[in-house]
Amino acid sequence: MKKKIILSIFLLILILTGLGVYCINGDKISKNVYVKNINIGKLTKDEAKEKLSSEYKMEPFNFKYKDDEWKISPETIDVSYDLSKTVQNAYDVNRKGNIIVNVFKSLKSMLGVKTHINIAIDFNEDKLVKELEKISKEINIEVKNATLKITGGEIEVVQEESGLELDIEASKTNFIKNLENTNFDEELIVAKIEPEVNSDDLEGIDTLLASYSTVASPGDANRSENLRLATERTSDILLMPGQEFSYNNYTGERTKENGYKDAHVISGGEVTFGTGGGVCQVSSTIFNSVLYAGLDIVTRINHSIPSTYVGLGRDATVNDSGIDFVFKNNYENPVFIKNYYNNGKITCQIFGVESDKKDIEISTTVNATIEYSTIKQVDTNLSEGATKALESGRKGYSVTTYRIFYDKDGNEIKKETVCQSHYPSKNAVIAVGSNKSNSNNNSNNQNPSENNPGQGENNNGESSDKNNSETPTPGDTTPPASGEVQTPQI
Repeated sequence: MKKKIILSIFLLILILTGLGVYCINGDKISKNVYVKNINIGKLTKDEAKEKLSSEYKMEPFNFKYKDDEWKISPETIDVSYDLSKTVQNAYDVNRKGNIIVNVFKSLKSMLGVKTHINIAIDFNEDKLVKELEKISKEINIEVKNATLKITGGEIEVVQEESGLELDIEASKTNFIKNLENTNFDEELIVAKIEPEVNSDDLEGIDTLLASYSTVASPGDANRSENLRLATERTSDILLMPGQEFSYNNYTGERTKENGYKDAHVISGGEVTFGTGGGVCQVSSTIFNSVLYAGLDIVTRINHSIPSTYVGLGRDATVNDSGIDFVFKNNYENPVFIKNYYNNGKITCQIFGVESDKKDIEISTTVNATIEYSTIKQVDTNLSEGATKALESGRKGYSVTTYRIFYDKDGNEIKKETVCQSHYPSKNAVIAVGSNKSNSNNNSNNQNPSENNPGQGENNNGESSDKNNSETPTPGDTTPPASGEVQTPQI
């Protein structure tokens, strides 16, 4: 009896295996294979394709958001149902794996287990994204943070506004899902963007903590545009207690893609052309306002050449290679940075609560002046004894910047060292003539010129400047009484 049972089981397995192998080697799709709710099992590939073609027909797409609609034809995005690929996927259900897996799948289908295959879709993703980007321009609403409006010294909080943004990636995923279900009405996915700064964050900010301005000639259009961009992108920023401000983070990389233009820059101790020339004047202006506001300096590096728009020890350079200007809100209350640019005049104002306002003086001391040497080069084309300036020399300086705090009676409370600055010297180069045949033709000696070391120094190599707080008015281009100088285009 036991032998008969074993023999029966063996024969059953053998028969089922034979059936499974037969199904695998046949020219028909395995039984109970479905595309959506269409059974294409037990059909040849051609039969299955013909059956699907009557159900899956392409139609124009109707993209919707609320009451608005946008129609897009299938040809615009090169979309179609790939029936050949779909049928092939169905045919491979019991043929892709190893022999054991394939036989097992064939037996399951014979016992009534259904296998569902997604309809294959072919479309040009780039063209779809391009169409969605066009639609987004009609949907998107820019989010607006709460900000401060300054009118005649009065501080008013301007309410924030939420924004809208078409989620292109989510809408693309939804498009594919609907297309698989032959649904040509597409509900666009739109996200509500909440502002990062709301009016509650600005409540209590009622005082101008510090203001500082520098002036540049607006004659260089490229540099003026860089100044405007950097001033705008570092404005209307709320810093909560303990939060840091990174200049590079807000301006972004100084590239043409980000809107910056070529202008004079300082690189490696030389004045040259580079994209974003002028942005260091904005960082230096903010640096000085931060000094007067009493905020902590985290990272600051001086230029390799003394700046002409601020004095020695009062500049802050930046670049895209890692040099940044960073400061921190060390108060227990928020502060708000507001910048203005008007016809070459850059003003940075920092607002906070009245209890955080400080009486501050900034002082600089030139610790050392490094003289430059004059390097002589023989010029055989120049008359003997004659000289010609080739490169101008520049003195170097070692400078310490101090911040001095006073109480309400004018008594000094604290004096702190803010930073050390080192401006290397640059040697002058002159050509010296050695041509005796031209020695009777006298040439005028030309002495190399020396660059301006900075503004505001007294005879002892020291300078100081009390906080200059002012509110710019639209169209105001008059320099304030202190804290700014005219600058050439570097």
